[in-house]
Amino acid sequence: MTTTPDNPFAAVQVGALYARGRPYHHPRSLARLRALLAGGNADADVERALDVACGTGMSAVALADFADTVVGLDISPEMMRVAPPKPNVTYMLGRAERLPFLDGAFDAVTCSSGVHWFDQERFYTELGRVVRPGGWIGLYDHYFMKMQDVDEFRAWTRALFDRYPLPARNLQVGDPRAETPAGFELLGSDLFEDPIEMTREEFADYQLTVSHCVAAAERGTPRSEIRDWLLASTAPLFGDASTRVLQFLGTITCLRRLP
Repeated sequence: MTTTPDNPFAAVQVGALYARGRPYHHPRSLARLRALLAGGNADADVERALDVACGTGMSAVALADFADTVVGLDISPEMMRVAPPKPNVTYMLGRAERLPFLDGAFDAVTCSSGVHWFDQERFYTELGRVVRPGGWIGLYDHYFMKMQDVDEFRAWTRALFDRYPLPARNLQVGDPRAETPAGFELLGSDLFEDPIEMTREEFADYQLTVSHCVAAAERGTPRSEIRDWLLASTAPLFGDASTRVLQFLGTITCLRRLP
């Protein structure tokens, strides 16, 4: 197993930034996942579950509320270094495309905001191997879309990406909702809005965890400089308001492993 970073989230200090800046949406997202599973006649409560791309552990901890044992797996030691302990959660270093587990080892697998970084064909092949027949897979994402009731936000977004471009991602398959991989059946999907209120400082901290700002820091721009720009450039967006409502979009795809 290699520890060579494949994406910006293996960068130094990113784990602490991520733990501070990312909203803990996972229980809300997983509650919707549970509803989809129930609609597909699948039991969400399982004995052994794997959380791929667990990062700082937020998704693994949320999953542990309805799994007896959870393994959180990630490629980044920096992210897992700040993952919180929980009695039924174990963290491991590993790759989504080469899962270090026996065939049929898990009743369920989740992955939050990670699929677009993977070689997806190899990832789905590995899922078909480590998930037992009849077991389920929950893929979910949480995207920031816009600032509510702020017309100037679109222009600010263009300026942001001009200054700090997005790094390349792996999009061989694209949206995991678009096509059901061989060996699986679709149990259901969900698309929902998730508004979150943030101060200007919290919004700057969140942006520091997004891949374009993480990659800019890896290219040599000091994070303090990036944060100063974020605070200064968003001051007109907040105006006299102490907080703004940030509109996030959640997506969920539930699959079942065929016999």
